[in-house]
Amino acid sequence: MILFYTVLCSFILSLLLVPITIRISARFNILKPAKDKNGKPCIGGAGIYMAFLAAVLTSLFFIKLPAVKLSGIILSSSVILLLGLIDDIKDLRPMLKISGELLGIGVLIFFGFFTKIAFLPGWANILITTAWLLFITNAFNLLDIMDGLTSGLVIIVSLSLLIVAFINKDIFSCVILAALIGAHAGFLRYNYPPASVYMGDTGSLFSGFLLAMVAINISYAPIERQIALFTPILAMSLPIYDTLFLIVMRIKKKKPIFNKTRDHFVLRLVTMGCSIKKSIWIMYFFSVLLALSVIIVAFSNNLTGFVMLLVIGLAFILMGKKVGMVNIDD
Repeated sequence: MILFYTVLCSFILSLLLVPITIRISARFNILKPAKDKNGKPCIGGAGIYMAFLAAVLTSLFFIKLPAVKLSGIILSSSVILLLGLIDDIKDLRPMLKISGELLGIGVLIFFGFFTKIAFLPGWANILITTAWLLFITNAFNLLDIMDGLTSGLVIIVSLSLLIVAFINKDIFSCVILAALIGAHAGFLRYNYPPASVYMGDTGSLFSGFLLAMVAINISYAPIERQIALFTPILAMSLPIYDTLFLIVMRIKKKKPIFNKTRDHFVLRLVTMGCSIKKSIWIMYFFSVLLALSVIIVAFSNNLTGFVMLLVIGLAFILMGKKVGMVNIDD
């Protein structure tokens, strides 16, 4: 029942807070595209964060959560949120942005959040955690290029992880995910095309960071089911795939990886003739299929999980070949 109330609380607060961020963004001319008379408010992510944080803190009246873990999440995610807000206002250089992300990751690791793979030494687990958090945070940031896309995918990914965490009786991860789901559901009311607000880097960095953190916090694999270790990768496979697809396309065009182009998978769907709404629903559909596979791999035997991963890998390759042949004018 606490999860229902957490979702409801964050949803209602998001509905109330996002319009405030719209007014603040318009008042201080924080718009995307910048300096464009048709630009839209782009710090809706601040409303997502405030709704999320308030819902999590409210849950403490009904359930006890680990104080150290909660402090680590609040402090580190606040660093990432502030970084995203500055980026939305000032448009930071890539390396400065990564430095800020590493600061947030360092705070999280200081509070004990890192992978604990038994057969690896501590330094290797910390290195893996840093690389994972850095990659997933930026993958969600890169994915935020179309109205309604990123929030919808965050909700679906969070639901899949919530089911796994609930079955594993990980109430801490459940509360975090429930608050994130509600906050994004409320935001989607204003972001679904045609959007009246963007989440901006403020929201995409924060959401990617939080999901990456929760994904490694959940316990997946008993000794006899090593395949379940791939569950967090599978849960994040769509933003991972889009990021790798984007990198490959930019390398093929001999363009800098950090440059903005229209090579994203979903933008190529639009070029192929799909409407914006149809394109995001195709991405939602893919994400739902992956969410179902997450649950299967998390609780299946090694053989079943391996076959599932193989099928998904082949599907990604085939889709990439087909969509990658579409000509894009940048």
